[in-house]
Amino acid sequence: MEIKKLINELKKNRLFYGLILLIFILHLITFPSIHHMGDEQLWLDIGKQVCEGNFTAFFSDVGDFSAHTPFYHLLLCASSPIHNFNLERAEIVAFIFLIFTIIGWYFSFPEKLKIDKKKFTLLLFSNSLLWIYSLRVLMDVPLAFFLSLGMFQLFLFFEYEKKKNYYISFILLSLALLIKESAIAFFPIFFIYLFFVKKLNVKNFILLLLPFVPYMFFILYQYLSNYQVLWVFKVVFKVAGVDFSFIPYANLPTAFYMIGTFGLGFLSCILMWKKIGKEKVLNNFLMFSLILYLVWEIVYDFVLWANLPRYHTTLIPFLTLLISEGSKKSKKMRYLYYLTLIFTLFSGFFISYYFHTSSIEIWKKYSFLIDLIRKLRS
Repeated sequence: MEIKKLINELKKNRLFYGLILLIFILHLITFPSIHHMGDEQLWLDIGKQVCEGNFTAFFSDVGDFSAHTPFYHLLLCASSPIHNFNLERAEIVAFIFLIFTIIGWYFSFPEKLKIDKKKFTLLLFSNSLLWIYSLRVLMDVPLAFFLSLGMFQLFLFFEYEKKKNYYISFILLSLALLIKESAIAFFPIFFIYLFFVKKLNVKNFILLLLPFVPYMFFILYQYLSNYQVLWVFKVVFKVAGVDFSFIPYANLPTAFYMIGTFGLGFLSCILMWKKIGKEKVLNNFLMFSLILYLVWEIVYDFVLWANLPRYHTTLIPFLTLLISEGSKKSKKMRYLYYLTLIFTLFSGFFISYYFHTSSIEIWKKYSFLIDLIRKLRS
C-alpha cells in the first residue's frame, strides 16, 4: 500500500519532481568547482588539524585568529572519510547543507500557513547565490542552514508558542554561533521585531539570550587559554581600515546583490512588503522579513568591513518565500515568480559551470565588468 501511495504521489506531482530532478542534475554538472578562494584551503587545513587532535587554531595565543569558531572545522573533520581533505571533493559538505536547507524549510511550514511548498522549493533549489557557494569549502551555506532555519523556528515559536519550535531554534542558533560570529545578528533582529510587533518582556529577552550560552562557554575557555577572543571583533568594523579595494564589488549595497540574485523577483519582495497591515495571512512574517532585511542592509553597508555576496546566503530563504507566496496575489506577481525561477536557474548554472571549467574570477577575465562596477560605485 505504501509503495502504491508513493507511485500515486509521483504521478500526481510528476512535473514538480521532474523539475527537481532536472535542477539536481544541473547542480551535478557544475560539480566540482575548480575556482577556489583563499579561505577554502585554510578551513580545510584547520579541519585536518582538528582530526589530528591539534586544536591550537582555537585554544592558543599563537592560534589562527581568522579561524572563527570550531563547529564548521569539526564538520570538515567528521566528513573527511568522504573527501580525505581534497579541496574539490570537500565541496560536497556545503552542497549537502544546501540540500538540508531545502528539506528543513520544506518541513518547517505549519499547515495553517498554507504555504505553496512546491513553488518555494523550486525557487530555493534554483537560487544562484546558494548554488555558487554550495560549491565552495566555505562557511556561508552551512551558516545559512543553521541561522535561517533557527530564526524561522524562533519566529514560529513567537507566533504559535509551541515549545518544539523553541527547542529546535535553540539548537540551530547555538550551532550557528559556533560556526561564525555573524550569527549574532539574530539577536538585534528579534529584539526589534518583538519590541515593535510582538511583546518584549523579561521572559522573551531571556529566551533570546539562551542560544548564546554554549558560545559564551566556548569563548570563556578560549580566553582562559590565552586565545585573542576579541581579535575578530576588532577587525570586522569599517573603522579597522581593512582594504578590500582589490575586489571591485566589495562595498556595494546588499540590495545590489539581491537584485543580481533574484532579478525582477526582488520587486516581488517590495510589493509584498507594501502589503504589511493589509493582509492577515503571513502579515507578521512580512514584517519580520522586512526587519531582517533592513538590519542586514544597514550592518553590512555601514558597519562591517566589507559587503560580499556570500555574506547574504541567510537572507535567501526568507526572500524566496516572499516571492513564491507573492505569486498567489496577482497575475503580475505570478509572472515575476516564473521569470525569477528562469533567471536564477540559468544564472546559477552558467556561473557555476564557468567556475567548473575556469579557475579565474569572471570579473578578472572580463575587465569591462570591473570598469562598470567601479563606475556604479562612484
